Amino acid sequence: MSKVIRIDPDNPSAEAVNLAATVLRDGGIVVFPTETVYGIGASASSCIGPQEIIDIKMRPKSKPLPWLVEDASALDKFGVDVPEYARRLARAFWPGALTIVVKAADVVAPEFRDERGTVALRCPAHELVQELIRATGGALIATSANTSGHPAPASFEELEERIIAAADLTLDGGETEHGVASTVVDCTGPEPVILREGAIPAEQVLAAATGQDA
Repeated sequence: MSKVIRIDPDNPSAEAVNLAATVLRDGGIVVFPTETVYGIGASASSCIGPQEIIDIKMRPKSKPLPWLVEDASALDKFGVDVPEYARRLARAFWPGALTIVVKAADVVAPEFRDERGTVALRCPAHELVQELIRATGGALIATSANTSGHPAPASFEELEERIIAAADLTLDGGETEHGVASTVVDCTGPEPVILREGAIPAEQVLAAATGQDA
């Protein structure tokens, strides 16, 4: 299998999608573009678990991997006690560059949660990633494809050679749309808390959470 495949991220070939999906379903690791930055991920339903990606990224074990999901129904599939403002955020910004942290449902294995029992979910606005989610059965565990503490890669050229070497397959989609990571919002309490401001401005997120125009 070729280590790196060039793709059109807006109109990926069926061959490229099928190959990447097969790698993911078999428990492999794939590097791929999203609309924010390049990600490194695996199927959430494979037996791989998060540890191999955490090791590759040199990521602290206390920071579990986010999940990329198909649509807003994932809030109730993978989360519990989801507040109404989180649903408003999903309606306003999904698919898109917003990661929503909620209390994890029982279907989320302990190794995928943080010490508070939460899971981070994002529905990406990216055709390739959506096709991979559907082809692998529901969700991908994924994080930015860089060594922890280094800048997240906004293009294939910015990927570290060791990240490419560690993955089973890398999809080269050129530059990403936003070039910055998603905004992360904690939705486990009575009010939203911005954990990281990224592609979506914090004020837009907070306005949408209260029902104002985003």
